[in-house]
Amino acid sequence: MDTPPHHRPPSENRVQGHISGTSIQVGTLRGDVHLTGERRRPPPRQLPTPPATFVRRSESTAMVSDALARARTHRRNGLIVLTGVAGVGKTALATRFLHDHAELSADGALFVDLRGFSEGRVTDPYEALEVLLVSLGVEPGTVPADLAARAAMWRSVTDRTRIALLLDDAFSAAQVRSLLPGGEKSTVIVTSRIHLAGLRIDGAEIITVPPLDSAQGVELLTRLSGRPPATSQEEAAIGHIVDLCAGLPVAVCTVAIGESAHRWRSWNRVERRLRDTSARLGRLADTGERIGLEVSVRGAFDLSYRNLDPAQARLYRRLSWHPGPDLTSQIASYVTGDPISACEGLLEDLAHHHLLTEYRDGRYGFHDLLQLHAREKAAEEETPRAFSEGVGRLLEMFGDLSVAADALLRPYAVAPPALEEAPFSTPAEATEWLHDERRNLAALAELALIREHPRQALRLVEGLWSLFLHHGQASLYLRAVTPAITGARELGETRALGRLLNKRALVYGHLGRVDDAMADLTDAEQIWTAAGDLERVAQTRQRRGILAFRNRRFDEALVHLQDALEVDEQTGIEHNKAITLMMLGRAHLAAGSPVQAQTHLERALPLLTGDPYNAARVRIALGSVLVARSMPGRARRETEAALEVMRARGSSSGEGKAWEVLGEVAEYEGDLTRARSAYERASALLVTGDPARKRVEQRLEGLG
Repeated sequence: MDTPPHHRPPSENRVQGHISGTSIQVGTLRGDVHLTGERRRPPPRQLPTPPATFVRRSESTAMVSDALARARTHRRNGLIVLTGVAGVGKTALATRFLHDHAELSADGALFVDLRGFSEGRVTDPYEALEVLLVSLGVEPGTVPADLAARAAMWRSVTDRTRIALLLDDAFSAAQVRSLLPGGEKSTVIVTSRIHLAGLRIDGAEIITVPPLDSAQGVELLTRLSGRPPATSQEEAAIGHIVDLCAGLPVAVCTVAIGESAHRWRSWNRVERRLRDTSARLGRLADTGERIGLEVSVRGAFDLSYRNLDPAQARLYRRLSWHPGPDLTSQIASYVTGDPISACEGLLEDLAHHHLLTEYRDGRYGFHDLLQLHAREKAAEEETPRAFSEGVGRLLEMFGDLSVAADALLRPYAVAPPALEEAPFSTPAEATEWLHDERRNLAALAELALIREHPRQALRLVEGLWSLFLHHGQASLYLRAVTPAITGARELGETRALGRLLNKRALVYGHLGRVDDAMADLTDAEQIWTAAGDLERVAQTRQRRGILAFRNRRFDEALVHLQDALEVDEQTGIEHNKAITLMMLGRAHLAAGSPVQAQTHLERALPLLTGDPYNAARVRIALGSVLVARSMPGRARRETEAALEVMRARGSSSGEGKAWEVLGEVAEYEGDLTRARSAYERASALLVTGDPARKRVEQRLEGLG
């Protein structure tokens, strides 16, 4: 029965917690209402799956729990370093603990393989920070280019989150420090084969993970092998086997898996074989990574490999030819020549056999030791012709895709190639593909040069240029462009070499490696001079001047820019000449010559009638010059005109620099209130790391 109106409780709206998205408050709602909005992405769950057979290590687990409790008591993030010898089970312990304590990762469970003691390159914190930020929802294009800025953004993003972060296989405290989150609610577990005492400064508690005791080792060996001891003698033999394995889980597991296929053998016989084999005994007793892991893991991998059918085994072997960290059905198709659809199923099979790890939908990776094992099998069973054909297809197809992606992103610079089956058709899709494959492209560029395919090295690097221009992938581009430059030299492709040197110089400048950038620009200028390409000669000299100016080497900047202007006068290309004049004006002002600065800037303005943005940049610089020359009225007019252009274009940086000059005008006129207001508006518009923002903040401090 309906409650009579006069008996109904008064209406009351209550809202608790954090609210986001669309809300509606009405008295009466009739009809259909459809609300749409952005769906909140689920928290990332990146932790590896814990081992199926795991022996509880109560003492170590309790130490981790106690360390976290102490961190919470002191209102700080929990930071724990699990250290110990190779193969002692640090990662298994950390993974099991974090899965068992899901409350620690309400806002995400993140994983980074730091590769400190793995084959190949150690993971760069610079790259790891981008992966972590993107995992928590930061758009790739907004990730800062500077390591310190990335670390600061990471601390800001995680300031109020409850995340669990597993940093696996760390090499040094410095490698870890940039990856530590902000706030006080997160949990970070670091595994390493060294002590990492330096992290104590950051509040870390260091826990040494001991080898298994006899009871734990016996449990692991019998459970994993599925062969409990049949007699008291076998029980004693199993205990002795654990002792011969030095209590290392990796060694115990190797014995268990290796013997699981030989159920007729007694444990006494296994123990005697281990005891009688001096090489095996020496390796099991050694706590070092190379000796301890090499034998036992190879045995386990060989057993898994023998269980593969021919198609699975063939793909397993050939995937090792790919040098990059990520494996896909597309890569599998190139190295085998099989259809992508068939390769998708085979990759799933290999992951099922634990010979690959699927870390993201459709993307797989080798454990480093498994990749070495696969390479051994490929060397034993594949022909040189098969290797040459598989690697050739891989390099050629990725080269085609890299060029095609670049053509979509820079159609003004690149003619699109004819590709029938590209996995992208729009600029957004091309960007996504390049971002996913960026490390593969860099690794393949290196392989192309090694395998004497220098032309493919040139093609593979093309798409990565857009990632640098729009997403700041500087270190990655440097890695890929170096073999491409060598390839261009080998091929005698001087114009390609000149372009690559110019590009690398920009990346060096972006990273603050000024001398390296200048050396590349010098080499590039020699190429353009020999080719008689005066336009590129002028552009290269202009870049040298801009680079020197940005690094406050003003006298050097003036020399390079004046040289560029001389060539601009010969080419008659007015826009290039205008940019050179603008930079000359700015350099003269910085060097303390406002009269000469005004002359150059006023020459530049009429050359930029079709380019309002750069004309506005000239007016802003001219405003500063006019203040220095005691002409505040004209300075204000020029700068206000520039401000309107920058505002119309949505250039926050341009607006901020215009407000800075308006602040200079007001300060010159003695209106400190107006000056402060202008500087504050400039500071709000300029991004952290922009030298102009630092100048503005210093001006505000100067006002008191």
